[in-house]
Amino acid sequence: MRGPRSSTEAEAGFSPCPDTVKILMFKKKVDLGVLLPAWLPVENYNHIAVLEGAVIPQPNSKHIDTHVSPGDFPYHHYTHDLTFNVKPDVTPDSRYTNLLAFSVVRSEKNGVVSADTILKEYVHVEWETGLGANNDGNICAELNKQGKSCGFYSSGHERKDVIWNWPTLGDWVHVEGLWLWDRGHPPARTEIHPARLIAVRRNIPVFMKLKGRQWGYATRVDVYASGDGGALNNNRAEAPEYVQKVKMSDKDYKFRVNQILPRPSNNSKLMYRIDSRKGDTYSGKVSVVSYPVGDVNPNDAFVEISIPWRNLPDTDVFARTIFVYWDEAEGLAAGAVMNKYKVSVKSLRFRHRKEFISKAEYRLFLEVGGDWLFLNDFADAEDILDDGIGKTRKRNIKIDQEFTVYLPEGKEFRVHAGGWEADGVNDIFGRLMDQYAPCNAETRRWIMDNLDVISPLKLKGCMDDHIGEVHAMHSAADIGEGKSYAMKSDGRKEKEICPCESGRQKNIFVLKYTIEPVTN
Repeated sequence: MRGPRSSTEAEAGFSPCPDTVKILMFKKKVDLGVLLPAWLPVENYNHIAVLEGAVIPQPNSKHIDTHVSPGDFPYHHYTHDLTFNVKPDVTPDSRYTNLLAFSVVRSEKNGVVSADTILKEYVHVEWETGLGANNDGNICAELNKQGKSCGFYSSGHERKDVIWNWPTLGDWVHVEGLWLWDRGHPPARTEIHPARLIAVRRNIPVFMKLKGRQWGYATRVDVYASGDGGALNNNRAEAPEYVQKVKMSDKDYKFRVNQILPRPSNNSKLMYRIDSRKGDTYSGKVSVVSYPVGDVNPNDAFVEISIPWRNLPDTDVFARTIFVYWDEAEGLAAGAVMNKYKVSVKSLRFRHRKEFISKAEYRLFLEVGGDWLFLNDFADAEDILDDGIGKTRKRNIKIDQEFTVYLPEGKEFRVHAGGWEADGVNDIFGRLMDQYAPCNAETRRWIMDNLDVISPLKLKGCMDDHIGEVHAMHSAADIGEGKSYAMKSDGRKEKEICPCESGRQKNIFVLKYTIEPVTN
């Protein structure tokens, strides 16, 4: 595969599709061409890209990412995406860094157009969550209102379950999926969107009962694979004809994952345990081979995971966790320092409401050390999206959730909260359009007629409101003997067409929690 591509490739063969958006005093010329198509394969729809690397915050931006996206284009989604950024591992053949791309940024000054070429430092990854939809006509709404997943990147999730398979900052990932240009946010960037397989090696270990022994430390590897990628890429029988099928059976999946815990002794055996998760329907036989001595660096022990899929149904879902551990003592090398903490998340209080007259319709997510919760699940109501925090005037939201974190010396973990307040655009999620529709009067009219729902003149119109996010990283040095935290939300200011909404994300809410060392 040749080296990093240029964003200009995504423009070749496409012409602008100009139109004018008029809402109240708001009038703007727009190019609908960036949506026709919004996503363009770099190679083709049958090409399966493979990416490995660390999950990182978006560089030089308040938009950290590694979150459930507060804003997505409703004509291409049933539900919001889980998104994150990966800094590709460097290899002799550059197979992962070749997935990066140069952004060609054009500017005009005094009638002179200049271009600056910048190499992106990361590859963006997206997969629809399958959670949080409640609008009429949306195929996910009935299940989502009960707190159940409708598939995609959360298949099998039931109300109040921990979402086990989504990555967090600092994790290492193996990703396979559709490599494409995101043309909807010029200049285009490369993404894997949607993914079809994500293996997450957690940055921090777990402490658990292991086979043939008492308790010990293990590296947690969460593996999720499915052809249910999103509204425009899936194997659903009822999908429109322009939806791309995801041929999971085109290949067998094989990758290696390094053990993050150092070997206790030269006699230690590298062991593993496989736990199936809710939603797993995989009908093949997975194999794991342990290598206690690395083939490049002897200290880099690893396991090789093989998931055969040829001749299996494209609709199977692989949802399993592989725990990798050493068979001696507690699975730690002599002298290794492990800290145990209890994280108690108390509440989330909105300092500023996004709705002034009507009830706020929140969708809120919490994550601590790689374990995610959809906070709407905990409402004292049958319908979690039309009641509870899904429709409330409350400013103070009790959470009262506890997490146990095992933190090696020198590492850190994240406490995260985020989401959005649903408004008019929420009502048209899943109202799909063919992204290869021609640029003509019919297409323009369809887009504008359906976007009418975001008008400020409509009851509860406008775009979904960004509420900001908390991304707090904690280390042993930071925690010390234990602390209480009141972390304020932050984020870049978002463009907003509604006169009553500023797009502000800073200090919208405060997340309160404590972190305490545990000695036993």
